[in-house]
Amino acid sequence: MIKAIFFDIDGTLRDFTEKGIRPGTYQAIDLARSHGIQCFIATGRHLLEIQEENLLDRLIFDGYVLLNGSLCLDGRLSPIYENPIPTSQVQAMLALQKKLGFSLLFMEKNALYVSHITPQLEKLQAQIGTAIPPVEPYMERGLTHPVYQMSPFSNQLTPEFLASHLPLCDITSWHDGGAFDITPKGGDKQKGIKKIMKHYGFSRKEVAAIGDGYNDIPMIRYAAIGIAMGNGNRQVKEAADFVTDPIEKDGLLHGVEYLSRFF
Repeated sequence: MIKAIFFDIDGTLRDFTEKGIRPGTYQAIDLARSHGIQCFIATGRHLLEIQEENLLDRLIFDGYVLLNGSLCLDGRLSPIYENPIPTSQVQAMLALQKKLGFSLLFMEKNALYVSHITPQLEKLQAQIGTAIPPVEPYMERGLTHPVYQMSPFSNQLTPEFLASHLPLCDITSWHDGGAFDITPKGGDKQKGIKKIMKHYGFSRKEVAAIGDGYNDIPMIRYAAIGIAMGNGNRQVKEAADFVTDPIEKDGLLHGVEYLSRFF
C-alpha cells in the first residue's frame, strides 16, 4: 500500500517548455492528498531556486530531498539530513575550473553562486527557466563553507574525465548535456528518500517515485513503484515499473491515477 510519493520537479511537476505548473499537476497532487498520501519533493534544485523562482507555485509538500539527496528538509524546512562534499573534492574542482575556465556553480546550504557567466551557463539556465545565480569572484569560500552540490557548465567535460579527478563524488549529466550535477559519492536521491522514510516512518513498500531525468533513476529503481514520465530519457523508462504519458499530455496526473490503485 503506497503512503508516500516522491516527485521530481523539472520535467515532472514543472513543464520545461511552459516554465510553469500545468492544471493537471494540481489535479494529480489533489488526487494523492484526497487519499491521505504524503507528497515529497526529490530534486537537484536548491531551496532558494524553488522559493525565489516560485517553481512550485502554490503546491505544498511534506518534505524535500534537495541537491540530489545531499540535503533533506521536513515540511517546515528544518534539516533532517546533511551530506556536504568533501573539502578535498571542492579543492580539486576549483583546480580544474582555474585550468579549464568553465563556469562553476557551488550550492551551499543557504547560498548558491557561480564563478562567472558564460554563454553555456546562460543557455542552460534559460532552458530550465531559471535566473542566473549571483557571481562570486572568490570561489575559494567553498573551502570554508560546506558545499553540497557543484555544477560545471561546459561541452568539453565528460563524466569519465570528472570522475577521474573527483573519486569521492558522483557525477550526473543534465538532460541535454553541457552541465553536470556533482554530489558526494553515494549521496543520490535514493539515499535522500531513505532519510525521509526513516524520519516519517515509511517502509520501502509504501513509497512511490516519479521522475524523468538521469538523476531520478536511483529513486525510481528503489521505490516500490517507480514511474517514468513519457518525456523522460530512455534509461529512465527502462528503470521504471510504469511509463506514463509526457508532461504536456498530463502524464503526471495519469501517473498518479495509476498509483491510486495501490493507495
